[in-house]
Amino acid sequence: MRISVVLLTLPALIVGAALAQQSMQQTQSMQSTAGQQPVIASPEGARLASAPNLPDCFNYTVEHGDPKGSGSVMLVKMSSGCVVPSHWHSANEQLIFTSGAAQVLMKGEQLRTVSAGTYVYFPAHHAHQLTCKDNCTFYRMVDGPSDIHYVDAAGNEIATDVALAAFGERPGSAVAHK
Repeated sequence: MRISVVLLTLPALIVGAALAQQSMQQTQSMQSTAGQQPVIASPEGARLASAPNLPDCFNYTVEHGDPKGSGSVMLVKMSSGCVVPSHWHSANEQLIFTSGAAQVLMKGEQLRTVSAGTYVYFPAHHAHQLTCKDNCTFYRMVDGPSDIHYVDAAGNEIATDVALAAFGERPGSAVAHK
C-alpha cells in the first residue's frame, strides 16, 4: 500500500514542480517586459555610430534593448567592400537583410551570398565572417550581451587590430555620425 501511494505521489510532485517552474518563468518574462514602450523605427535619418571593436565601415544604431544586457536589436549599415573577419559571439545572432548584398562564410559551411529579404542565424560560439559586396543594410538581433571574439583560420582567438588589419580594415572610433 505504501509503495502505491509513493508511486502515485511521485508523478504528482513532478508535474507540480514543472507547473511551478513554468509559472515562475512566465512571471519573470512578464516582469522583464513591464514598463517597456513600443518601438517603431525607420532607417531614414538614423544616427549611426562605429565601434572600436568593429571595422570603421560597419555602422549601427541600437533600435531596441541593451547591447550590454539581455539582448538588443540594431540597424546596421556596411559599405561595399567592408569585411568583419572571422569571429564568434557569446550570444545567438540573427540578421535580416533589407538591402544590398553580402557574402557569409560560416565555419563548416559553403560561402553564401545573401541579399534583401534573407534571414541568417548564427548560433552562439559559431565562427563566421561577413563581407559586404553592395552597400548592406540589415537588422541584427542578439539574445544576450553583444560581444565579438575574432579568430584565426585555426579558430584561435586573436586581437581586434590583428584581425581587422588582415583585411585592410581599421577599427571604428565609437563616434556617432550619419
